[in-house]
Amino acid sequence: GTLPHKDLIIKLKNRGFKSVLIDYYENPIAKECPDIHLQESTLDKEKVLKIAREYNARLVISIYIDQANVTACYVSEKLGLPHPYSYETALLITNKQLMKQRMLEYGIPTSRFYKINSVSDISDMTLTYPVIVKPSDNNSSKGIHKVTRKADLPRFCEIALQLSRCNEAIVEEFIEGQEVGVDCFIKDKSPTILITKERRKIKSIENDVQQIFGCFWPASLSSNIENKFVEIARKIAYSFNLNNTPLMIQAIVHEDEINVIEFAGRYGGGESFRIIKLSTEFDTTQSAIDSFLGNDVELNNVPPKYIYAENFIYCKPGIFQEIVGYEKLIEDRTIEFIDAFKTKGMEIESKLTSNNRVGVLGIKADNKNTLVQKIEKALKEIDVLDINDKSIMREDIYEIT
Repeated sequence: GTLPHKDLIIKLKNRGFKSVLIDYYENPIAKECPDIHLQESTLDKEKVLKIAREYNARLVISIYIDQANVTACYVSEKLGLPHPYSYETALLITNKQLMKQRMLEYGIPTSRFYKINSVSDISDMTLTYPVIVKPSDNNSSKGIHKVTRKADLPRFCEIALQLSRCNEAIVEEFIEGQEVGVDCFIKDKSPTILITKERRKIKSIENDVQQIFGCFWPASLSSNIENKFVEIARKIAYSFNLNNTPLMIQAIVHEDEINVIEFAGRYGGGESFRIIKLSTEFDTTQSAIDSFLGNDVELNNVPPKYIYAENFIYCKPGIFQEIVGYEKLIEDRTIEFIDAFKTKGMEIESKLTSNNRVGVLGIKADNKNTLVQKIEKALKEIDVLDINDKSIMREDIYEIT
């Protein structure tokens, strides 16, 4: 029931489908779009399978969320329905430890790492600090921390293990550089890069939580680096048996080298579906539906003409009511759009994760300086209110450069 899946439901309806939305929230953003909303977890594969059988489903689909993709492929395989890759492949590309191990086997550049199943497993590590600790199989950025001191490692490993459903985490060497996202489509085993983005990190104020507050689209990359990304995408497609499917790569670029953090057999979440369409005229949602159905995808994308930014709106703990102060910003074209990720009454946690994002701003400009000025102006004028009309927007995490 996320914002991009709202777009998915609308486009499925336009193709003649009736839709059943499965989301464990009572009031997800997409609730008003489907024919039916069932408040169940998409992580419960057997429950989703039971629902699909009850409704005689012709398609079970999730296109912007990793773990829900696993369920979609599992149920589709059980029912003989179309899906872009096998359940086995879906598991492989959503488990960070299995993914990194295969990347190393096939010569895809990625950092050294260790798999752990308990805190005691870290005793024999020979990694160079700082390191990144993350659960092997978790959605979003929960449990991901940068650790600079060996003494702090056990505590953050324990957090990551608790958040992992398979009680497994990885510890990998941290690589300095520009963090980049690449959205591709793999057709006939050949990758086409649709657009790149530079991921912008929040200020390191809470145990160096690894969070972004938005992206610049496209990223500023040399033609040599872009060509290297094409070859890396080709290797990923071959080594993980991906074809006629979206591919999203997250990587660190340092000088002339690329280090792949992870990838997914989908497009980026959040505002990716909207910004890619605005920038390149390519409809990611339609192509992902065709990928699931096994239809041919026409790669009719064009080069970006403008620079775009998405800027997430983070909040302090509280009960969300609304985002305010944006009407004039839209009117004078400081921002192109604003979307809420939460509905009134949803609780915002104290821990700084992607769940603290209550909305997003979309900004467009001819150059980066103008883009930064527009972002700064927008962040000064908007606010977020809780159900008592108290401001709960976080303003201490942004570094707009």
